[in-house]
Amino acid sequence: MKNPRRIGRLLPAATALALVLGVLALAAPTPVATAADEPSTLSNIALAASEHAPEVTVSYVPPWNSAAALNDGRTGPTDDLAAMWGTWGADPAPDADLATYTWDVPVALSGSTLYLWQNYGVQDGGVMIPDSWSLEYRTGAGEWAPVTGVADYPLPPFDPASPVTSLAPVSVSFDAVTTRALRVSLHRQEFGGIARATSVIEWEVAGVVAPSDPEPGDGDGYLAAENVAVRTVTGTAPILPSRVWIAEENRPLRDVEVAWDAVAPTSYATGGTFTVDGTPAGYPDQPVTATVFVADRLSATITAVDYSAVVTAPGIAPVLPDRVRVRFDDDTAESAVPVMWAPVSPAQYAQPEAMFDVVGAVDGFAPGAIATVFVLAAVEDSAPLVSIDFDTAPEGSGWYVSAPLAAVTVQKTASDIARVEVSTDGGATWLPYTAPVAVTAQGTVSILARASAVDGAVGSASATVRIDTRPPVTATRVDIVDGASATITLEPSDPEPGSGVSRTVWSDGPDKDPAGATNNMYATYEKPFSVVLTDQPRYVHVRSQDLAGNEQSVVTITLPVRTAPPVASPTPVPPASPPAAPTSTVAPGVTSLPTTGGSFAGGALIGGLSLLATGVLVAFMVRRRRRSR
Repeated sequence: MKNPRRIGRLLPAATALALVLGVLALAAPTPVATAADEPSTLSNIALAASEHAPEVTVSYVPPWNSAAALNDGRTGPTDDLAAMWGTWGADPAPDADLATYTWDVPVALSGSTLYLWQNYGVQDGGVMIPDSWSLEYRTGAGEWAPVTGVADYPLPPFDPASPVTSLAPVSVSFDAVTTRALRVSLHRQEFGGIARATSVIEWEVAGVVAPSDPEPGDGDGYLAAENVAVRTVTGTAPILPSRVWIAEENRPLRDVEVAWDAVAPTSYATGGTFTVDGTPAGYPDQPVTATVFVADRLSATITAVDYSAVVTAPGIAPVLPDRVRVRFDDDTAESAVPVMWAPVSPAQYAQPEAMFDVVGAVDGFAPGAIATVFVLAAVEDSAPLVSIDFDTAPEGSGWYVSAPLAAVTVQKTASDIARVEVSTDGGATWLPYTAPVAVTAQGTVSILARASAVDGAVGSASATVRIDTRPPVTATRVDIVDGASATITLEPSDPEPGSGVSRTVWSDGPDKDPAGATNNMYATYEKPFSVVLTDQPRYVHVRSQDLAGNEQSVVTITLPVRTAPPVASPTPVPPASPPAAPTSTVAPGVTSLPTTGGSFAGGALIGGLSLLATGVLVAFMVRRRRRSR
C-alpha cells in the first residue's frame, strides 16, 4: 500500500460530503503488466485516445516533428521524425524546451514517464539527451509550481561507444497534486558551445480524473452506483445480481436489492452486448444499468481490472467495495469478481487533502486492483457554494495574453439564492453577475464572487490570475560616429504592471524586410552595438518579447549612407631601384577591411616603410660619426 500523498489544493465537496463514502468506478483499467520503473500503478491519463485527453502545447516544434506525437500512445523505438516531438531549429536556441498538458477537468497526478530520442553518435548530433528535466503543475491561482517529493529526475543510460537513437524510458513519482495542467521542462545540454535540441517520442502522466462534487439535491437520491457487467454464453439467459452497491449522501457505501426489467430471449440469442435497467430498493426514480456481454465461449483470462475511486472524510475509514469490474481477453466484462483489499492505516485518512492508493488481490490476475482514496474536508452546508472558472487556460508562462472570461457558478444549499455579485478589481467594486465577465485589468488581478441566500447566508470564492495583453516597447537611439559607423542603443520596457521584458533581439543588413535572407541572423541585445555604414542605406530590425509571451512588432531603423571623407594616400619616395613585389598573406577566415576614400596601395605602404627605414639609417650614421670623433 502506498503512503498518503498530499493533494495540491482542496477539492470541492458538496453538502455533507464528509459523510459520503461513495465509490466511483473509472474507465481506466489496471495494466496487464507493470514495469519495474513505472512511477505509479495509475493509468496514463495523458493519452490522446482517453475520454479527457489533454490539450498539448509546446514551446517550439519544426514542421518535420509533431507535438501530437507526445501522447499518441506509441512508445516503441522509432527514427520517424513525425512520430516524435522535437525542437531542432529553434532560433535563438532556448535554455529549455517546454511541453504542456492541459485537461478539461481536474486530474490527480502522481507520476510521469519520458521516452527520449537523440542522434548524437548516430547522425549529426543536433539532438541530444537533455542536461536535466523537471515537472511543474499549475495551481488554482494559475501559477506554475514544481512538483514535490521527487528524489531525482533520472536520465536514460547512454553508451557513446554504441549509441542508439530511441532511449530507455525514465520515470519519476511525486507527491500527488490535483490540477488541470502539467508541464515538463527539458533543460538543454550545451555541447561544442551550442545548446543542443531535445526530442521526445512519448510523454506519459500517471493519474486519475479527480472526483467531482455531486449536484446538491433534496437528499432523496444516491450519488453513485455499481457499474454492473454480466457475461453469458449464446442462448443462455444472463444471471443478473440481486443486489448492487450504492453511495448515498449521508450514509456509507451499502448493498441494496435491485429489481431488473425482463430480458427477452432474443437479446442473448446471438453474440454481442445489450443493457438491462434495474430499480434499486428505495430509489424508484433512479435506475441502475447492467451491461450484458454475450459470447459463444467465455474466456477465463483477465486482462484488466477497472480502477475505483473512493471518497471519505478526515478521520473516517473509507469503505471499499468487496467486488470489482474486470475485463477478459474475449472483450467481455464482469463486475462481481471478489477482491481482497490490503489494510488501511488510520494515519492515511487522518488529514484532509490527502490521497492514497489501496492495493487489492484478485484471483487470476497478478497485478491486482487499485482503489484511489480521496480525503475531502467537510464544507459548511448553510452557505451557497460558489466557484469561479475561466474560459481558457493561461499560457505556459502562467500569464494570460488575452482577457479571459470569468464565469461564476453558484449552487444553493439550505436556501434559494437571492443575488450573485462579482468583482474584478479585488473587491473595490461589486457588480451584479448575470453572465461571464471579461477580466481586462493588467498584472496580478483578484477576481471575487459572492452569493447571498434568502436566509442571509453568504458564500464566496476568489481566484487570482496574471494578465498581460500588451507587448513591450523598445526605444532606440542612433549615434553616427565620424560618418563611418552607427552606434545603436536599445531601451526595451514593458508597460506596468506587465510581466517584464524577457529579451530583445536585433538584426542588421541591406534588406528593409525584417525577414530578408540577406540580413544577418537575429542576435540577443545585451549592450550598445556598432554597425559599419556603407554606400547604400542599411537597416537594423528590433523586436522585444515579454515573460507572458507577447511579442512586439518589428521596429526598423534606417541608417544613413556613409559620409566619411576619403583619406588621402601618402606620396611614396621613389626607391633607387624597383622594390620586390610585396607578398600578402591573409589568414583563413579573415576578410580585409575596406577603408574610407580608397585603399592603401602596396606601393604606398612600401614607400612609407622606406621613408621610415631611411630616417633610421640617417640617425644611425650620425650617431657613428659622433662616436668616431
